[in-house]
Amino acid sequence: MMAQSGPFALDRFRTMLDRMVKSARLNSDTFLALREDSAATGQALTVLALAGGSFGVGFAASIGSSTIGILLGAFFGAVVSIALGIVWVSLTFLIGRRLFGGKSDYWSLARPVFFATSPGLVFLIMSVPVSPVPDVARATGVAWIAISTVMAVKTAMGLDTQRSLVIFIIVTLIVLLSYGFVVSL
Repeated sequence: MMAQSGPFALDRFRTMLDRMVKSARLNSDTFLALREDSAATGQALTVLALAGGSFGVGFAASIGSSTIGILLGAFFGAVVSIALGIVWVSLTFLIGRRLFGGKSDYWSLARPVFFATSPGLVFLIMSVPVSPVPDVARATGVAWIAISTVMAVKTAMGLDTQRSLVIFIIVTLIVLLSYGFVVSL
């Protein structure tokens, strides 16, 4: 039984890596394929967790955490990224459908948006202990994910770039204001 699942698991892993690379390259055909492939939902959640875990590792290492701190950073980064990703896609879905007439169901939008976090693996570079490197890696990762997310929303919802960008800005403001409100309590 193990031998039968081995090659199939390896093929799924290769498919996921291929989709991650193509998503990071802003390949709209990949975003379209993800929108249609309901079997890729688990892969999309895995990619989201990897990006969050990468940020957790990079951040914990950049502030000089111990090995346990880095492992906890990876765990909490993955958990928080999944929670934030679900909130992000929910807001994007509501705003995109209600205000801009986007055409997509929830998971058809979630898969491409979660794969749009593929460039988040660059957050691992934040662990390099040379002064400008963590800041440059963080800024590069955030900008790359932002651009990739706009392209994923554009493709998955059938909108133009301007509408997708406006949706991204609105969702960003809502999330940042909500974070500021929660932190101030």
